[in-house]
Amino acid sequence: MNYVDFLDNAKPNPSLFGGKGSNLINLINFGVNTPQGFIVNTNSYRQFLKTSHLNEKLLQIISTDYTPNDIMGISTRIKELFLRVQIPQGIVDEIKSAYINLVKKIGKKTSFSVRSSANIEDSKSFSFAGQAESYLNIKTFKDIVIYVKNCWISLYSPQALLYFLQMKKRNEEISLIDLEMAVIIQKMINSQTSGVLFTVNVLNNEKNEMLINSTWGLGELITNNLVIPDMIILDKKQFRLIKIIIGKKEKMSVPNPEGSSTILLDTKPELKEKLSLNNDQLFQLYNLGLNLETIFNYPQDIEWAIENDILYPLQSRPITTLRLIE
Repeated sequence: MNYVDFLDNAKPNPSLFGGKGSNLINLINFGVNTPQGFIVNTNSYRQFLKTSHLNEKLLQIISTDYTPNDIMGISTRIKELFLRVQIPQGIVDEIKSAYINLVKKIGKKTSFSVRSSANIEDSKSFSFAGQAESYLNIKTFKDIVIYVKNCWISLYSPQALLYFLQMKKRNEEISLIDLEMAVIIQKMINSQTSGVLFTVNVLNNEKNEMLINSTWGLGELITNNLVIPDMIILDKKQFRLIKIIIGKKEKMSVPNPEGSSTILLDTKPELKEKLSLNNDQLFQLYNLGLNLETIFNYPQDIEWAIENDILYPLQSRPITTLRLIE
C-alpha cells in the first residue's frame, strides 16, 4: 500500500510517519505494549493536496508573513479549502482495507483513536505537542475518514499558527510550506486511569526524579489542561515515593456511548479524594519510564492509559524544555 502502513510492520521515518508515529513505531519494535493500529502516512496528505489542486492555493496563503491578528482568518480560509474537496478514492480504499484487517484482529465492538502526527512533531528541536488535533472514541469507518481530514486541517489550526509565529520570534523558524501530516489510527483504550509521565521532574529539572500526573477516565483532560490531576514524584534511582499531591479531579472524560466522541462527567466525590493510582500501577509506570528513556536515550514525556490494570503507553516524546541539574 502507498498511503497506509500497519504500525507493527513499519520502520521509524519522521518524514513519512511524523514524529509521533515514528516514536510509536520505535516502541513497538522494542516490544513495548502499545494499542494495535495503522498509520495514514504523509504520502496521503501530499496526494490529497495534489489531486485537489490545493497546493497553489495553500502556498499563496502561507507564503507571506502574518501577525497574531491574521491567524484566525488564515486558519479559517485553509479549513474551508480542505472541507470543499474529497479525499482521493485510492486513499480511502487503503484506509478501509486497513480498517477491515484491524477489526478482524481486535473485534467489531471496539472504537478507535485518531491522532495527528506532523513531520516536525516530537523531535528534540520541536515539540509541537498539543497544537494539532487528536480524536477519541471514533466508532465507524466513515467517521475515521472524516477525522483523518480534520487532523490534516489542524496542521493550520489557530494554536498551530501561533506556535509557528512564536518559533519564528525565537529564530527557530519553521517553513509552513514543508509541513506534512500523518494520522495514527489505533484501538481505543477505554482507560479507568490515565495521565502523563515525565522521566525527569520538569518542575525543578531534577534528573533523578520522575513526575507523574494522573486522573480518572481518559487522559485528554490532562493534556488539554482541563483538570487538576494527582501529582506523584518518584525517586528515579530506586522506586520510592517522594511526594504525593491529590488533585481535585472534578471532571472525568469517558467514551460517549451514543456516538463518536467523549463526554464529561462529574467525578464521584469519593474518587476526587482518592489517589488515582495504586502502588502496583506506580511501579509499572516507574519501570516504563526507565525503559523508554533507555530506548530513546533521552528524557521522555509519556502519555499513558490503564485499562483493566494493563498499562499502555500511547505516545512518547522528548522533553524539549530541560536544563538538567547535575
